[in-house]
Amino acid sequence: MPASDRFSGYLGTGLVAAILAAGLFMVLQTVFGASVSTSVTVGNAAPSVTAITISPNPTITLTANATTAVQVNATITDNNGCADITGGTTTVLLYRSGYSSSTCLSAGQDSLRCYVATAFTASSTCSTTSQNTTTTFGVQYFAQATDASSSFSSQTWRATVIFKDANNATGTADDGTSPNVATLTAIQPTSSINYGTLAAGQDTGSTNQVATTSNAGNSSTTLQLRATQTLTSGSNTIATSSQVYSTSTFTYAGTSTALTDSLVTVGGFFLTAPTSQTLVSQGTFWGLSVPGGTATGTYSGTNEFSALFQP
Repeated sequence: MPASDRFSGYLGTGLVAAILAAGLFMVLQTVFGASVSTSVTVGNAAPSVTAITISPNPTITLTANATTAVQVNATITDNNGCADITGGTTTVLLYRSGYSSSTCLSAGQDSLRCYVATAFTASSTCSTTSQNTTTTFGVQYFAQATDASSSFSSQTWRATVIFKDANNATGTADDGTSPNVATLTAIQPTSSINYGTLAAGQDTGSTNQVATTSNAGNSSTTLQLRATQTLTSGSNTIATSSQVYSTSTFTYAGTSTALTDSLVTVGGFFLTAPTSQTLVSQGTFWGLSVPGGTATGTYSGTNEFSALFQP
């Protein structure tokens, strides 16, 4: 074959190959350059409440005529992130187990057997999806006891945490280890008894000084009395037995009882356990006889008012 024909053949073949290659490149270029749109809808994940504890534990020891701090700790988790936690609402319940969380929630706080909080304090920085929380309750001195000497010895105090996220999904849980509230037997008496001015050989007659004693604990109680320091002025004293007391008014000495230096239970005295901040109180009535020959002066002493558990 002449060289010119061979060259023409090669040229034709080369042109066809080039055209095919260019076409293939254009096809490939079109495939690799295509844009595909994507989408997803992220739904709301329900929150969860875990790691609920009550402190102190295993025993909550109350404070006479005051409140005691009791903490409920919990971890709140929401897979939609911290915004759902900070934008949510919480209800924290602390209650006697026999009263139940549902009753506590519906009836509301009474400070006797149910406490309700609607906010928590963050005890750590929110970490992506979880927040550690603490709720502190001021538990009253009259909160019902659940220890062995109480009327609710088979029960405990429990905590329930209910959390609702920003989209109204709810998580709830109870504590794992429940403490007891201890029996508190305590009183708060009048701070002083002032018999006024009496001459030697004189007594208080029908004028009684009243000492009011209030129940400052969560149990019923009676009262015991004694003198820990007799009435004294310098080196002079008035006998302890010159002071007398009763649960009702009297004319000295009448039906009263003479004070001694040993604790004596007062007959007819009984304070029921309080159920609210309304004081449960009772009075004792006091009188004094100043023996003849007693030197002038201002006499002072100390009487002890002691609570005695009375179921």
